[in-house]
Amino acid sequence: MSLMNWIGVFWVSFIVIGMEKELIFDFGEGKNFGRWTIINDGVMGGLSQSQARLTEEGILFSGTVSLKNNGGFVSLRGPLGRYDLSEFTFCEIRFKSDTDRKFELLIEKETPFYLPKYRKKFGAKGEDWQIFRFELKELEISRMGNLIAQGIDPGGLKDLQRIGFILADKQEGSFTLQIDYLKFF
Repeated sequence: MSLMNWIGVFWVSFIVIGMEKELIFDFGEGKNFGRWTIINDGVMGGLSQSQARLTEEGILFSGTVSLKNNGGFVSLRGPLGRYDLSEFTFCEIRFKSDTDRKFELLIEKETPFYLPKYRKKFGAKGEDWQIFRFELKELEISRMGNLIAQGIDPGGLKDLQRIGFILADKQEGSFTLQIDYLKFF
């Protein structure tokens, strides 16, 4: 299996109602698809594996994290583009998971792995859908998994290149994360 598997899995809508704006990544079958990519630690010699597939309810991201060969992460990343989140205050993720492990929303201003990224941890085990909502100013800045700063100026969330999800908690084992939508408002 290729280290990078392409999957078309999202519908993006930009809604303007009066003065309210939203950016929604709405996952699931029957949506207008874009290109999302699996990027695992195999790019650095690791042995973790993951896959993503569409279901009626959203995207199902699953796999196994391995710490062998200095591995330890799996990720699902959106298409490269130009995203501007600077006018939004909140983010909301509707998800369910079979583990209490902490996933992270990953926002990349620049894609090289060694440059800082914006992240926010979320997750909780449960069979029912859960909604995780936070203020964008709560994003953390990290570089190669190491915390640089807590909290950001949301006005700086312009000219972003990619949005995605990552599991990099330094724990071996399997996981399942189902995502219905990701919304900025």
